[in-house]
Amino acid sequence: MDAASLIAFNLAVLGALASPGPAVVAMLRAALSGGRRTGLACGLGLALGALSWSALAVLGLTALFAVAPWAFMTLKLCGAAYLIWLAVSLWRNADAAADAKAPGGVNGFRLGLLTNWANPKAVVFIAAIFTTVFPAMPTGSEALLVLGNHLALELVFYTLLTMGLTIPAIQRAYLKFKSVFDRAAAAVLGAMALRVAT
Repeated sequence: MDAASLIAFNLAVLGALASPGPAVVAMLRAALSGGRRTGLACGLGLALGALSWSALAVLGLTALFAVAPWAFMTLKLCGAAYLIWLAVSLWRNADAAADAKAPGGVNGFRLGLLTNWANPKAVVFIAAIFTTVFPAMPTGSEALLVLGNHLALELVFYTLLTMGLTIPAIQRAYLKFKSVFDRAAAAVLGAMALRVAT
């Protein structure tokens, strides 16, 4: 594996991290309502969730999905159901006072982990990156290097995002418009859930 392949992998992952999706919505909710500790815990959950999809891509889960499409469909429907549950919880609690808990009592780490696990398209995306960027699927120590690199990228990104979101002025603005923001986030999650399901 050469340095150019690893750089290309990093750029693709960073592009995915920066694009709006359920992970970004979860981070916004966790860091703005729960503060720095909750945001960092959510980021750790998101990072480990993404890493698990990368590990499964390396182990050949996409090949299993090709052989048994019903398994991927089941995973998609379960993921969509979780995102819908999260969206409904956000909508219902939009007028409630902000606290350190995410909707439905799921907070921090669990929110991040479950949010990334609820997005089965991530494994297809990660597998596409692997097959496009690397001449052959990394194995052994190369696979460990790529997975460790992926985890580090995720952790750095979510740590920096948490630090930015927990600036007092940004948190005050969120608290002022909490109900509007939460309902908008719920609508985005609902739309994403429908997209995942279909």
